[in-house]
Amino acid sequence: MMNALALLTVAALAAAPSPSSKKDREGPLFLAPKVGFIKPLTSLGGDLYLAGEVGYLTPLLQRRLALVLEVNYHRPSTSGTLRGPSLNNLGQPVEAPYTLAEREVAIQLSAVFRFPRALGPLTPYVGAGPGLYLHRATVESFDSTASESGGGLGFQALAGAELPVGPGGVFLEAKFHFAPVGFLTTGDVNVGGVLAALGYRLRL
Repeated sequence: MMNALALLTVAALAAAPSPSSKKDREGPLFLAPKVGFIKPLTSLGGDLYLAGEVGYLTPLLQRRLALVLEVNYHRPSTSGTLRGPSLNNLGQPVEAPYTLAEREVAIQLSAVFRFPRALGPLTPYVGAGPGLYLHRATVESFDSTASESGGGLGFQALAGAELPVGPGGVFLEAKFHFAPVGFLTTGDVNVGGVLAALGYRLRL
């Protein structure tokens, strides 16, 4: 009787899923919305940062290397006073307020290396890659509006940490964008910036 119970116990333990086997069954795909704050490196003010990513955890480097495609949007702006070419009745240059807004949509591809549970339950990660940056600068002043549009290549670098929660993980991420533009309204500048974002990465 004791031998039979021992055999049943061993069989039940062998059939029970282990944490490692559960991890192996997790799909390699993941989705993540994220929201944060970005501060451009120019005089443009900080702005809300919205993004979404889809990623694939490759079998390379013991499943630590992921490829991530992200699409993000932000619209920083600045304002001030411009002097016009005409003079007023006192012979002073006519001044008027202006607003410069720079809308950016970026499509970024990053290689991300993860360090599973390197900080207790946290999984730190770092990454970098190229990006396609689409810009539209708009200036409103002297009762007129002028706009310029264009696109160009840039790059981004990122670092973050993820905490397992439910079927995925909550993460906090810092990022740097290099996004050059050459508009008449902005000059040749890098309208990229530094940002911090919070999101939830759902494993599929």
